[in-house]
Parts: sequence; structure tokens; C-alpha cells
Amino acid sequence: MILSKPGFIKIYGHRGARGVLPENTLESFEYLFENNIRAYETDILISKDNIPVITHDFKLDPSYTKDVNGNWIEDENIKIIDLTYEEILKYDVGTLNKLSRYGRKFINQKSLDNQKIPKLSDLLKLSSDNEFDDLLINLEIKSTPIEEGLTPSPEEMVKIVIDEVGRSNLSDKIIYSSFDWRVLREIKERDTKIPRAHLTSGAKGKIYDKSPWLDFTPLHSEVELPKLIKALGGSAWHPNYKDVNKEIIEISRNEGLPVNVWTVNKEQDMLRMIDYGVDGIMTDYPLKLKELCDKENINWF
Repeated sequence: MILSKPGFIKIYGHRGARGVLPENTLESFEYLFENNIRAYETDILISKDNIPVITHDFKLDPSYTKDVNGNWIEDENIKIIDLTYEEILKYDVGTLNKLSRYGRKFINQKSLDNQKIPKLSDLLKLSSDNEFDDLLINLEIKSTPIEEGLTPSPEEMVKIVIDEVGRSNLSDKIIYSSFDWRVLREIKERDTKIPRAHLTSGAKGKIYDKSPWLDFTPLHSEVELPKLIKALGGSAWHPNYKDVNKEIIEISRNEGLPVNVWTVNKEQDMLRMIDYGVDGIMTDYPLKLKELCDKENINWF
């Protein structure tokens, strides 16, 4: 697995290509492969019957979820963990309600008919069928240390997800990430060789000394994050792009810790991150980034 390549930027499609097609749908990932994008980030939750599924939110999002009658759902509290996969299949996630607050952010996203929340196994099969030599899959395991009843325990989640991945031929193409560092500790305890990326977001108030999100790890300054992640055996750091500057990227580079930033959608921010020296960029518009790199003679992979 190549996470860092001197003189190159790694392009990750975020939730497939959320700015263009419905997020976390198989068609959104197919779009990446058709356009030679060789890395993606996606999200994993667990259904009531312990099936890992590809979706971001702990609860079905009314902004892009329709019921069996084709109507927008109104209940904002339908938990993924309370639904069997057969029940999840009753919902359609192929259209974004452009009148919603979320929908207004992606006004040009296309609608697709009959889109279901995929199983992780479906996505891995699609990825295997389109495998590049330098394919890289970032599976974010969704978990929270501050609210009960939204997911199985970190230990259970890790077992379910890694067992599913083990049934594919893609184990060596996958890096696992999470904002909930308990998940990353469980992965490490299972096998220290499994690549792990530590997600952070300063804007959401998750980074502070002995934060539950950081698995209660002591932290005296955010500047220490790269050193801390490296000391924990992390393979990469995945910060919000708004949280980084040249200084902290240099610190991370000196630690030998690759930095992949999220979610960068404006060209000026893409160019600024590349100037800072990040290793990878997660974006809802991977083709825009690819075309920008080609125009500016920036190497990408």
C-alpha cells in the first residue's frame, strides 16, 4: 500500500463522488473507476442483522431518503442499527432534496433511480472487478464514544468489518479510519499490521486533552497530534483541511506520517493543500481535482 509518493498527490473520491452523484451508491463508485480515480473514502455502519453497510449517518437522512411510496421520509430518528438489511432495502437514496439545507450544498448532484444503501460486500466486489495496481480504499468505521445505542461496540464493529473484508481479495488495499479512536485501538489489538488512519476535526470540538474521541489520550497541544498519532502506531493522519497549515504538515512529514485532508472542494483550497505538502486530498469532486492537477502539471496517483 502506497500512502505517500514524493512529488505526487493522491486523489480520493469522497463518499464516491458526492458532488456529482448520490453519495455512497455503487454508481458513484463506478463513476470513479470509469474516470481512472484509484482511491476512495466511504463510511461503514452495521445493520440490525450485523451486515456492514455503506452509509454515513447513524440515522436515515430525510435529505436524500425516500420510502417505498417514493415520498421523502419525515422521521429523523430511524437508526441503521434498528433495521435489518432487508428493511434498509425498502428505502431509496438516489435523489437529493435540493430544497433541504444539505441538498443546497450539492445543487448539481444528479438523481439516479432505484438506488439502495449497498452492503460493504457489494462495494468490495465492485472494487475487485475494477482493481488498479494502486487502488486504495479508506473505510471509515462510524462510531461515537458519547452516545449509546447507535452502533455495536467498537470491538464488535471491528470484528464484523474486518471479517467481511477478509472474505474479499482486497485486504492489502484497505486503510481503516475513525474519529472514534477506540475503534482504531481495537484494530491495533487485533493486528498491529492493519493500516489505521486517525481522523480529527478541530471544528467539531473533538480535539482536547483526554477527549473521549481520542480514546482519553493525553494531548497538550494540537501541534502534538502528528507525534501522538505516530506514537500510537498510526499509518496516516486524516484532519479537516481547515485545521492544517504548513508548519503542522512539516511536523507530520518529519514524523514520517502521511497526511490526507478532507473534504476539499474549491480549487483554491486544493492548490493550497498541495502547496502545504499534503499527501492526499479527499474531495466530493475528484474529476475537478484531477483536471486541475493536469492543468497545473501536478503529478497525481
